Amino acid sequence: MIRHSLAGALFSLALFMVPALAQQAPTPEHLKAAREVVISSGLSQSFDSIYAEFTAGVRQNIGSTRPELKKDMDEVLTALKAEADQRRDEIVDSSARVFASKMTEADLKDVAAFFNSPVGQRYNSYRPQAIDEIFALLQPWSVATSNRLFDLFQAEMRKRGHQL
Repeated sequence: MIRHSLAGALFSLALFMVPALAQQAPTPEHLKAAREVVISSGLSQSFDSIYAEFTAGVRQNIGSTRPELKKDMDEVLTALKAEADQRRDEIVDSSARVFASKMTEADLKDVAAFFNSPVGQRYNSYRPQAIDEIFALLQPWSVATSNRLFDLFQAEMRKRGHQL
C-alpha cells in the first residue's frame, strides 16, 4: 500500500515538474529571439559600456600617475578587449535566458520586430537621454513623495491619539 502511494506521489511530482523543466530549457530559436530582444532593445549597450568605463578609469588613474607605463598599459588594455567581449557575450546570453523564461518565442519576435522598426530605433535613440532626464526628476520626486506620505501618516496617527 505504501509502495503504491509513494509511486503515485512520485508520478504526480514528475507530472507537476514536466512543465517547470520545459520552461527551464527554451529551444534554440526561443533563445535566439530573446537574444535579439536583448540586443535590439539596447539593453546590451549597457554591457558594452563596462569595458569603455574600465579602460577610461585605468587610463585616468594609472595613466595620469604613471605616464611612463602608457605604452604597456595601452597594449594590455587592447589585449583585454577579447576577454571583455567574451564576458559581454556571457551576460547577453544570460539576459536572453531570463527573457526566454518570461516570454514566449512569438512575443519575443514581436518585441524584436518593434525595436528593429523605424519607430523602435527612434525610441532607442532617445531612450538614454530620456532616462537621464527621468532620473533627474526621480530624486526630488521620491523625497517629496516620501515626505508627503509621512506627513499624512503622522496626521492620521495623531487623529488616532498617537504622537510620533
